[in-house]
Amino acid sequence: MKLRITILTIISLAIILVISGCDNKETTSPDGDNNYLELKAYNFWDYSVYDLDSEGEIIEESAVFKSIHLLDEETLDKRSAYKIFYDTKTDNSLFTHISTDEDGIYLYMDEINLNNYVTDPSTTSNIPILIPGWIKIMDFNNNEWESFFFELTDQVIEQDTVSGKVQITGKKQSTKEITYIGKTYTADVVKLTIDLSAKSLSPSGNMERAAKSDIIYTFIEGIGIYSIEQNANEILGILEGRIEILTQHGYLGRP
Repeated sequence: MKLRITILTIISLAIILVISGCDNKETTSPDGDNNYLELKAYNFWDYSVYDLDSEGEIIEESAVFKSIHLLDEETLDKRSAYKIFYDTKTDNSLFTHISTDEDGIYLYMDEINLNNYVTDPSTTSNIPILIPGWIKIMDFNNNEWESFFFELTDQVIEQDTVSGKVQITGKKQSTKEITYIGKTYTADVVKLTIDLSAKSLSPSGNMERAAKSDIIYTFIEGIGIYSIEQNANEILGILEGRIEILTQHGYLGRP
């Protein structure tokens, strides 16, 4: 196997996870005693999505539309959850469901087959399939938490020995005043940090890479995610910064 293919396989993992968990093994209700975010079928959130320039400023003419709708409630991996339907011109999200309880807000990421990201036709080894499951994007009770951890240690793939780690940690940064549809709210600002390291030892040479990238979530209590901001990070495959800003939310009603 070519060295670059091996290392890019691990980096592909980080690219997949970059849009933002600890597995919760107990059955929970999305409502429970939590009033921070009410979830129910046919709720919706509309966003304007903008590219950011090199200074982190919004490029107004880049705006595109994104809408998130919740479908019927179901049980997934022992959590009560709502399936997410995306109406968007931006990209296809890998998060399929959302859930909340007295501890936090979670998004579900389904099975990821890293073999789909290996394009070298000479590759015959299979790379382990990853199922991230529930990713915690907001913790109501702690200022810092670990959202996700994946480690590959001395995995032999043909002639290469590959090690890698992807860790996502969350931290409440601050609160700030947000004006949304003419009303001012005190919003919670959360930073998710993606920490990637990858190393490959090969007869043809060795390679080691490491990178960190931050995602800034702003939450309005009782409403949900007001904004998501991601800056460019070439090593992680993020070619340009982007921000999503909430424009309206509500209830569509059952068809």
